[in-house]
Amino acid sequence: MTVTEAELAAGLARTSIVIALKDDVRIVEAIASVDEPEVEIVLALNGASDEIRRIAADHPRPLVITEIPDSGNLGAAYNAGAEAASGQYLLYMDSDCVFAPGVVRMMVRAVLEHPVVKGQVVYGVGGGVLSLLTARVREYDEGDYVSALSPPLIYDRRVADHIGGYHYDPLVHWCEDREFDFRLQLADIPVVHLPDAVIHHDAQHGLQNLRSYWRYGIGEGIGQQLGVFTTPAVPVLWRLYDSARTLLGCARAKGPLAAAFYALLQATYHTGTLYHLLRDPFGVRHRMPATARRTRMLHAVPQHCPELTPAQRIRLRRAHRERGRVIEPVADLSVFRTPAPAPLPVQRE
Repeated sequence: MTVTEAELAAGLARTSIVIALKDDVRIVEAIASVDEPEVEIVLALNGASDEIRRIAADHPRPLVITEIPDSGNLGAAYNAGAEAASGQYLLYMDSDCVFAPGVVRMMVRAVLEHPVVKGQVVYGVGGGVLSLLTARVREYDEGDYVSALSPPLIYDRRVADHIGGYHYDPLVHWCEDREFDFRLQLADIPVVHLPDAVIHHDAQHGLQNLRSYWRYGIGEGIGQQLGVFTTPAVPVLWRLYDSARTLLGCARAKGPLAAAFYALLQATYHTGTLYHLLRDPFGVRHRMPATARRTRMLHAVPQHCPELTPAQRIRLRRAHRERGRVIEPVADLSVFRTPAPAPLPVQRE
């Protein structure tokens, strides 16, 4: 299929960029990098600061604003953004990243042919050693393999109908995109990688990345309790095994110093999971459905390069089925290339 300029123009007009936002003023640069005026920009506020509210209210570009009261819940924020968006194609972006010129157009062109498309993150490097190590670890942990982790990720919103009927699990506060990626695999919906569709991630300094991995660990703990992630049948032995092979891979790919820093991040990640089990900091346990139970497996899904094995797919499909969600392989991906009906107008206050 060759996308014509007319089809591309229509696709751009039916695209919404969704950005979850709390207190990051770098959102100004992120919005400025959107070089397609037809594209809708949706800010999903979760516990937004007064400064962010002022920026959103005074911004010269039209913005769609939605808000959730649950601070720090990325899954719920993205769902609110998807609900408020009028576009058929949802492009997820972060406030600390900027699009390279032409990338939005490139990704929209691709999603007209493929239901899910992932771009490439280039991690910035500041002046310190920790900033360099953070960039190298992030490349290894998220950027060196194809998955539906965001940003930048664009997909046809009709995908949600085939992966359980929802975009992101509102209880999985962090690692929500990892759970989304698992459901895509259960439905055999491939993620097409565009390495030239580059966004630039702002440099991280000092140990601020530890907070991210702490939160990811909490998301992992929530996902395990829900059963949408696998739980190792022998947790301590599995984590030692998985961490050892992951760190060896990181050392080979990025060097021993990066692997040493990654070991610290992994320890923080696992501590976050343990903290959730002990303290339930986001208060999700009482909101879990009665059907929630762990999906225990001897060979759980590795933290790095999470490609599901056939056995893991069977177990996770069963876990979703027990919650009333049937996720089966999509036999014909051409269903996403048929024209979608025009969305209903979104009511604005």
